[in-house]
Amino acid sequence: MTNGVPSAASSGSASPAVIVLGLDDGGKAHASWFGDNDTGLAEKAAGMMGMAALPVDADDLRQLAGRLPRGKVFESGRAFVPFVKRDLYEAIATHLPAGYKFPVRVADDRPPAAKSKKANATGAPESGPKRPEPSRPTDWSKIEIGSLVLATEGAYQGWFEAQVVKISPEGVYTLRWRDWLDMPVFTRRLIHIALLHPEHTD
Repeated sequence: MTNGVPSAASSGSASPAVIVLGLDDGGKAHASWFGDNDTGLAEKAAGMMGMAALPVDADDLRQLAGRLPRGKVFESGRAFVPFVKRDLYEAIATHLPAGYKFPVRVADDRPPAAKSKKANATGAPESGPKRPEPSRPTDWSKIEIGSLVLATEGAYQGWFEAQVVKISPEGVYTLRWRDWLDMPVFTRRLIHIALLHPEHTD
């Protein structure tokens, strides 16, 4: 799609040269591969994001990389590393050196609201007003600003949660990735949006 998240630092056909993998603050597994042209940027982005950069230097790793979506590096220095199934992540993680320790993030990726919470005398965050849960429409006609839907970057890239931030009179939906708040907003037509299952939970 031409109206998705901005292009990566390089594009075009390539073969996996490095896999970036790691767990987010919620314990969800992320992994994607990057080509030769993006190796240096991917390794730097991995360090910024607290993830590992694993060279694809063996046949079994190449096979595993073939099951991953291709990652993208942004001008901000960070990378788009989608969710993957936990068993696939663990199969890749076994190739990390024994005793490997993931790098510490160089920046706090929590949303501003989470950063601003003050700790009380016990060290626990003070409770404050809770942000309203986004609506999860079960019909396309019920999508509104604030709704949580699914979007993808294209074939074989997977579908991920995104929140509607604007709807134009022409039927163009402006979205932002729910789990990648530092990435730019993007647009989709209704035919390129999917709905979450009614029983879906985080």
